[in-house]
Amino acid sequence: MSDLIDERLVNLNEIATDCFNVEPFALDAKRPEIHIAVKPANIVRALESAYDLGLIAGYQLTWAGMSRP
Repeated sequence: MSDLIDERLVNLNEIATDCFNVEPFALDAKRPEIHIAVKPANIVRALESAYDLGLIAGYQLTWAGMSRP
């Protein structure tokens, strides 16, 4: 995988760990799906975290592009 995709997965993993109390796990071909019960409030918090992360990344990319000659 590319570094960009790896970084996205790391960010999503951190959000899942923080919002859903899910510990990082290795992908296992024997268990392709993992079902976890979560509260709607935790889903909202995870979506807000992902949205905020996108805003920060967009802001940084915008300013990085403006500083180029």
